[in-house]
Amino acid sequence: MSLRLGIDTGGTYTDAVLMEQSSRQVIAKAKSLTTRHNLVEGIAASIRQVLAGKDPADVSMVCLSTTLATNSIVEGHGARAALFLVGYRASQLKLANLSDAARDLPIVMLTGGHDAGGIEKEALDLAAASTALEKLDGTVSAIAVSSMFAVRNSAHELALKNLIREKTGMPVSCGHELSASLDAPRRALTALINARLIPLIQDLISATLNTLKENGITAPLMVVRGDGTLVSADFARQTPVETILSGPAASVVGAQFLANLDDMLVADIGGTTTDVAMIRNGMPRLSAEGASVNGWRTMVEAVQIDTHGLGGDSEILYDREARTFSIGPQKVMPLCVLATHHPQVLEVLKAFTEEDWVKTNMARFIVLRRHPDAGTKLTGQQRSLIDQVADNPQSMQSVFAERHFSLAMKRLIEMGLLTLAGFTPTDAAHVNGWHEQWNSQASVLGATLLSRYSAFNLGRAWDSAEDFCKDILAQVSEESALCLVSAALNDSRGQFGIGLHQRESALLRKMFVSNTEDGSLLGMKAQLSLPVVGIGAPASNFYPPISRLLETEVIVPADADVANAIGAVVGQVKQTAQLTITPVSAKRVMVHAPEQQREFDDLEEAASWASDLVVRMATEKAELAGASQIQVKLQRHDNAVDYQGQVTFFESTIIAIAIGQID
Repeated sequence: MSLRLGIDTGGTYTDAVLMEQSSRQVIAKAKSLTTRHNLVEGIAASIRQVLAGKDPADVSMVCLSTTLATNSIVEGHGARAALFLVGYRASQLKLANLSDAARDLPIVMLTGGHDAGGIEKEALDLAAASTALEKLDGTVSAIAVSSMFAVRNSAHELALKNLIREKTGMPVSCGHELSASLDAPRRALTALINARLIPLIQDLISATLNTLKENGITAPLMVVRGDGTLVSADFARQTPVETILSGPAASVVGAQFLANLDDMLVADIGGTTTDVAMIRNGMPRLSAEGASVNGWRTMVEAVQIDTHGLGGDSEILYDREARTFSIGPQKVMPLCVLATHHPQVLEVLKAFTEEDWVKTNMARFIVLRRHPDAGTKLTGQQRSLIDQVADNPQSMQSVFAERHFSLAMKRLIEMGLLTLAGFTPTDAAHVNGWHEQWNSQASVLGATLLSRYSAFNLGRAWDSAEDFCKDILAQVSEESALCLVSAALNDSRGQFGIGLHQRESALLRKMFVSNTEDGSLLGMKAQLSLPVVGIGAPASNFYPPISRLLETEVIVPADADVANAIGAVVGQVKQTAQLTITPVSAKRVMVHAPEQQREFDDLEEAASWASDLVVRMATEKAELAGASQIQVKLQRHDNAVDYQGQVTFFESTIIAIAIGQID
């Protein structure tokens, strides 16, 4: 029997599936908590679970989707890298947020670069580059290189790459190797992010391979890219920036595989977020402008994802002004999980429920995530707060009753030293019996405190914790429906990441209530024209009501809880190569090819030569990425203007897309 192992490291859980290769049936699946401080721990736990009773020798391939690249960018935890810019002006650092991305990192400005036609403007100053490398010795782990118009002539980037490798042996990230598009500052940004990720991804891949070996698995390792396709582990080591949004992309691929539909909205609800994507004609909608993370717009091709701060671990808080409860966007540790690991918090919660009045922070706890490293600079108040929670989580109400630690707490959370625990949809699901994995007693006590707090602050009153949680869970379904409407509107506008206006949300909530329920004279309905495929562990609970709210078909397929891991294991390899042809004179044209510029007297002759070359380039990239049975599609886009019979040629782009399977 030949098996494929799929692994997905999400923000809350690490999932694993075993799929029989010929039948493409899932024969085992497992979940373990994601260990953010060391992703391999969660990966190892899931592998051990899913392999129980199986022969590791039967595993022929392993596919991994990972949050490491995305989280590292968001949290600013990338390795220290230097940025070498050739032919740039200082003012260009302000573009594409390049100066922010390179803050506190060495930037080396060198003379050189080419013009739009690929002609050298100035000679590359290799002597200055050598001097800069000597000064950087031992201070960085990788180097990014970007030269002006390197996509038209990569000679200077390649010369620098060779010099850096010869003198330092460090990994080098060149802009022209990551994107064939113009916009030098964004290309430099992409190269810098890639350089900062190389040491991290290399460590993760090496540790994962060691873990597989320890479990008797010697199969090759593939990694999911941001567009949902696969690359070999060696390929991912060199271009880790392409794994941005790897997890959400795997979920889209998995959802399409499970639902077997060509047109649909995919909604993936996890512990932290709800990610919505569009699939049309069997293909996921890709971001036209490149993957954007933490405000930085890269040139990495990725699935277009609309992300919302709504998940099973979203904190539920009472809004005293609106006299209602809000859900998210902040993620916290559910009370049921907290009590499982720290049973002593049950006595604290129970004591609070017996008091005459419920105060704001009684159902919220401060938890030590990790101790600060030696030499970490902390204020006296920050150290005092860490000392208070070092041994046991503390109620925020108790801590703040003594001193006001809110600013210190916020900073320590940003540093990853502390985290919060509170009431979440996961707790509500435990109260109502939807889940039984963690300590339900803590969830019941938390629900009691929140429902009483509402009544004490002129809000709604509930007869029981169960009734309160029933309404909270219904609200999660409504919020999920709003996420889908927001994504649909953004898709029609072509602008993503935009939330619904408050008035739009209010109108939609009105539509969710039927006329018979509220006695309204005017009836309105919101309707989606595409079916919704819900995936993620909580999907089976929260998504079925959306069918009524948005009058559309909602499908929660079997194994929806591990769709991300399934998406990792069923993906294909896809690699793209691109060449540009520009005019040299009235008749002659030039093909801008890697390491060479070639002129032709005829455009069609140039296009034929470029087509042959770009097919070979794409095929070679696909082979390096681990593909076989490769098929190549060729595209040509001419930019020419015909004015009164006179044709003026501006540019032609030849693109080869190589798609292959994994044996």
